[in-house]
Amino acid sequence: MRRLPWSDGPADAELAAGPALLAGLEQTGAPALRWYRILPSALLLGSAQQLDEIDLAACAARGVYAHRRRSGGGAVLSDDSLLLLDLALPRAHPLYRDDVTESYRWIGAVWAAALHEMGLDAHPIPVAAARADTAVLDPLIRRVCFGGRSPYETLAGERKVVGLAQVRRRMGALYQAGVYLRWSPERSAGLIAAAPHEHDTLEHQLAGRVAGLAELRPERPPDVAEVIGAFEAALARLAGLAPADDGWNDAERAAQAAEQPRYAAIAP
Repeated sequence: MRRLPWSDGPADAELAAGPALLAGLEQTGAPALRWYRILPSALLLGSAQQLDEIDLAACAARGVYAHRRRSGGGAVLSDDSLLLLDLALPRAHPLYRDDVTESYRWIGAVWAAALHEMGLDAHPIPVAAARADTAVLDPLIRRVCFGGRSPYETLAGERKVVGLAQVRRRMGALYQAGVYLRWSPERSAGLIAAAPHEHDTLEHQLAGRVAGLAELRPERPPDVAEVIGAFEAALARLAGLAPADDGWNDAERAAQAAEQPRYAAIAP
């Protein structure tokens, strides 16, 4: 598969690059992936998330712009501690599944294997367990994407480590994954619309439901290079997808430019 260059840029440009990978499928027919971070920090709302669920004034006070993504349900604080992956799979690929839930099974297994390779006890969330958790989830927790659990996302013990989302278009599926190298529950909680006492509760719940890699392996915290290497090795071994460096083609660059205005910051 194609590996596009690493990047760490502003939210509108980085969010637009994901759909650009899907546009590239029409030109190349080949799976593609890219690793990136979003800098400066941004709060990424879920595709249908209500604005009154986040605190735009708190975002402005902290210099964090809010943007709406095209996937996921809750907000994600994206900063230099969050490593992000986009992976585009053409519809004709053997791993592609029409069933949206089951389509996550293979990538969930790859992430669990990658974390095992890093010495972490991780496993994908079974469908029934994820749905049972969602049924009783505190509505306040639902406002934070990492606070919830979806089928085949990755847990270490009972704490979520890898979040997954997906965008589907005619040419294929775009898988999006995020993993925190360091998890700071107070930072995410502070950007959610809630009463003061609710912020304390939300922070406590997020601390118990989410983990950063540095917490799981404090003696030698994983860095970006180790995470990427472990995932790509598991990807080749389990899914038969071996990344090789490639550049953006003209169709992808044009698609990114066309998509970028859709991801403009939301004014306070």
